[in-house]
Amino acid sequence: MVRDLNTAIVIVLDNARPQLEPVREEFHAQEVAAGIPLHVTLLYPFAPPDRVDEEALADFFAGYDAFTLTLRGLATWPQVVYAVPEPRDHLLAMMHALIAKYPEYPPYEGEIAEPEPHATLSELEPGESLEAIAAGIRARTESLFPIQCEIRDGALLQEHEPDRWRERRRFPLRA
Repeated sequence: MVRDLNTAIVIVLDNARPQLEPVREEFHAQEVAAGIPLHVTLLYPFAPPDRVDEEALADFFAGYDAFTLTLRGLATWPQVVYAVPEPRDHLLAMMHALIAKYPEYPPYEGEIAEPEPHATLSELEPGESLEAIAAGIRARTESLFPIQCEIRDGALLQEHEPDRWRERRRFPLRA
């Protein structure tokens, strides 16, 4: 059975990519190979690619001011090691506004009731140790934090074939 292709609404962390993409390539290679840039997810999965209203997304992002996001350090969930972005409350407000605007697309298909803002650095494969992966990432990154990112836009990522993604469009925030 062929599944539908997805989209995602994200904030791409352009300023942090030079420091953290090599870490992701080592510890999260499948996502990097799939074409997914370092980002904070605002809503995933989103609409099928042919049903995205880009003008509505442009209006949404135009309602928010540009801001500085800071990656403060590392944290873990079961099976995930991620960089912690701040301002958390601002990111949560954007996430909740999108969830309210698009209730037909619950975050993570409803599997996570209250998504936490995060920038995934590794998602564990079966049999991998969270402690070992986190220690490896910590050793590679602890001298890098904090990392500041100037956020001037949101982005729509699109799966163009199964497990292959690209950036479809950026939506400017208010200057």
